Amino acid sequence: MKNTSLESKITNLINKKSEGEYWDFKEKWHKDNERLLHDILCFANTVHDEDCYLIIGVSDTGEIIGVSEENRRRQSDILDLLSNTVFAGDNIPEVSLDTIEIEGKEIDVLTIFNSYTVPYYLKAKCKKYNNIREGYIYTRVGDRNTPINQNATIQQIEMLWKKRFGLLQPPLVQIANRLENKLEWVRNEDSYYNIYKPEFKLEIEYDENDRDMGEFYVYTQINPRFIYKNLKIICSGTVLKKFKLVVLDSGRYETPVPRCGFAGYDKWGLNPKFTYKYFLKDSIDYKLQQFLFDMEDEEEVFAKRRFDEVILYFENEDEKSSFEFYVENKQDLIESYIAEADKRYYEIDTRNEMYAKECKRRLSTGLALNKALQEFRTLYK
Repeated sequence: MKNTSLESKITNLINKKSEGEYWDFKEKWHKDNERLLHDILCFANTVHDEDCYLIIGVSDTGEIIGVSEENRRRQSDILDLLSNTVFAGDNIPEVSLDTIEIEGKEIDVLTIFNSYTVPYYLKAKCKKYNNIREGYIYTRVGDRNTPINQNATIQQIEMLWKKRFGLLQPPLVQIANRLENKLEWVRNEDSYYNIYKPEFKLEIEYDENDRDMGEFYVYTQINPRFIYKNLKIICSGTVLKKFKLVVLDSGRYETPVPRCGFAGYDKWGLNPKFTYKYFLKDSIDYKLQQFLFDMEDEEEVFAKRRFDEVILYFENEDEKSSFEFYVENKQDLIESYIAEADKRYYEIDTRNEMYAKECKRRLSTGLALNKALQEFRTLYK
């Protein structure tokens, strides 16, 4: 599948006509592995939270030259270089190599992915290398790399360690990351606090607003009774963010309310044919869901499994956008999946026929889109 997102991003960087904090231009690939490894280390050791790009086949002024086949490197060559390098703590930068076409010319893009396990540095170096130093930390500040024969400054190294320990991130991001370790949190009635940073708190309270009818997904459960709660993420007494929770199956399963998505628009691009609910796995909503979920509770596991049948889970916003584009071109197929899903029986409150009909449509759409999502991943992953 064409990586249009990467192509658009690299085009925008080239159009800047200058190098920057997280991208660098090279007219051709490095002549030796030592210089390539130095560039990778500099980009891996950055304080910001951006992926970095070595853009091969572009001059320093942004002129697109292209990469010839005889000068091209393969991803396997670069992965071999990294796997054969002795990094301290066996901590290896993650990279990916793509070839994209811009203005009719092929250029190579080496992505060095953002990481929080910085700093990366060599424990020992290859005997063939003359300049790179073991134990030295190389970084990139602005559009400048640390020279290969010099160590980064103490201030730069300190900032990299702060990034590793999450001390450079906003409090909300720090809290979201700490949710991944449930052992750090202590429950106190309807609240939680972090044992290492007690100023980080989660407070939960019941929503007093009465609701007779719930979202369609309440009917995935054995018992359709539900209630809503409000969750506040707090740092030092300041409310950083609020979330709505829904408690399903008469109290057996608690989750943040999923987000609403749309796909398959009409020919005017105004009215969506398919409305669905979803989570992004890189979002705080999803981390909260996993934090609240007790996988040791069999009844809760069963309730979540039924809920997940009609809720979509995307890795990130890019995957969501790509899937919606896929659905746009597969509307007849999706409708056939919905017709098939209509055979699934759900016991829905029929006091309001329009409401019941809409719930059934939404349930069938969730089942159908989840089936399509699995096929989409099989085709394009």
